[in-house]
Amino acid sequence: MTLVRRLALTISDHVERWASPGCKEWAEGLEREAAVIENDWAALRWSLGSTRVLLDRRPAPLTSLDEIPAETQKFMEGFRNPLVFYMPIINGLLFFLLFFQVKSIMERAGCAFLVLGLITTAILLLMYRRRLYMLWYDDIFDDPVACAHLYKEQVKRRDKLGISVLPSLLCIALGASLYVRDIFYLWFLVAPLLLLLPVILQVRRNNLHRIEEIDALLAERDSVHTL
Repeated sequence: MTLVRRLALTISDHVERWASPGCKEWAEGLEREAAVIENDWAALRWSLGSTRVLLDRRPAPLTSLDEIPAETQKFMEGFRNPLVFYMPIINGLLFFLLFFQVKSIMERAGCAFLVLGLITTAILLLMYRRRLYMLWYDDIFDDPVACAHLYKEQVKRRDKLGISVLPSLLCIALGASLYVRDIFYLWFLVAPLLLLLPVILQVRRNNLHRIEEIDALLAERDSVHTL
């Protein structure tokens, strides 16, 4: 086996190993294809091209309604950590106090934007968490159908939450730039937010795909009961 062929197979193997659960079958198919390509350099190009799979982070697909209660519980448990909600409040109060101590108009404007962005983010997150736990009751996990409807509704809510938080994040970036008294720093703060856009779009695609999976499973169950 040549060095080029060995490198191609190694890349394909690592792609299959590190692919997200929802892309495992895709990665395995690409790996099998690389193994049967006769030309070594063509196999290497194929393997390098298959690395795009690593950019697609999909959850494992749902294959039956029985899997939904566990997925729903895992989804809702992710919002139990209070630090996610209280840290923006603490930081917002800190910059609120700094607002009365700084003398520069630009620094005061920065503190105001930071307080507005942080507190708004905290309110949105806390409202989402409150609505989430208003629907939390243990008996629902015994009913896959009811759980499926709850899961679908919460995935829709999370999708809306991600969009509604974006203005607050931009407000925080602007406030931080003004606080350090140099508008040039705004680009260093906005750039990470722009890099997050592909991640946000991926999460949105995953949410829509998950909703389609739930709808398909519910429709399959209804068709079985109809027969």
